[in-house]
Amino acid sequence: MHVQRCNLCGNETFHTLGIGYDRTILTNSAIYKLLQCPECGLVTLTPRPTTDEELAAIYPASYESYMQRPQSLLMLMRRMAWRSEICEILALTTPASRILELGSATGEFLNELRRRGRPQLIGIEISGVAAQLARDRYDLDVRTGQLADVDLPPGSVDLVVMRHVLEHVADPLALLKYVEYILRPGGYCIVTIPNIDSHTVRIFKTHWYGYDVPRHLSLFPQKTLVLLFRLASLRMRSIKHISMPNIWIGSTRFWLQALGFGKLARFVRYQNPFAILFFLPFGLISAFMKSSGVIRIIAQRPV
Repeated sequence: MHVQRCNLCGNETFHTLGIGYDRTILTNSAIYKLLQCPECGLVTLTPRPTTDEELAAIYPASYESYMQRPQSLLMLMRRMAWRSEICEILALTTPASRILELGSATGEFLNELRRRGRPQLIGIEISGVAAQLARDRYDLDVRTGQLADVDLPPGSVDLVVMRHVLEHVADPLALLKYVEYILRPGGYCIVTIPNIDSHTVRIFKTHWYGYDVPRHLSLFPQKTLVLLFRLASLRMRSIKHISMPNIWIGSTRFWLQALGFGKLARFVRYQNPFAILFFLPFGLISAFMKSSGVIRIIAQRPV
């Protein structure tokens, strides 16, 4: 589906930010445009994959988020990377709090929360295969579908976690409004997204990993985030710049592929612990400069 108007402010004119193609699922040869609204700054992909067939093609069973092995070295590294976020969630909740993860994949993050004393958990995952894995492996309440498909009463959730979900959504404002609807007054949402204001965008340009065409349908400059959360009646409490170097690793891989160094690029993946160790100083410097490729926002529904 081609974009006709901005989902955030309704503006009908755009300027082209760039052109891209799918560098992850290499069987997809389609060309996509990234359009930016000159009024609110929202970056939107066009055409958007919308049909079940199109979505299945760009989110196959081999998609990285659906391929987690619970005892793997990668999962160990992920648990270490989750420590800061887990601690934030523990500080904002109690064992009685009801926590919802939207885009829970195969359930590893929810299971980690349960291990840390938060048993009241719900996951929502669009992939039926991934949701079933979460149920089978961890006996979690993970429901297949989208947030609007799940019957949750208003004010029934204490905290909503969206880890790399908002950028995959065509209408992020509608999603955040629904999040506000199910949160109790004073409840929190934690949103992790790529940071299009990062200096990594200026360094890697069209090779920036955060574009992830065509899965990322929306990207948000800082001024857009402020407007987005305000329109959703959620108060932004903090923005944290994440030091994990995934954006550096993925962008370097895309850059090497473009230069023709495909064999070398295969080693530059975040599943490779040596790549993480090599690029971690870059991630730490980016976070210190408050210009990292990934940010985490804590927002709150007013009391």
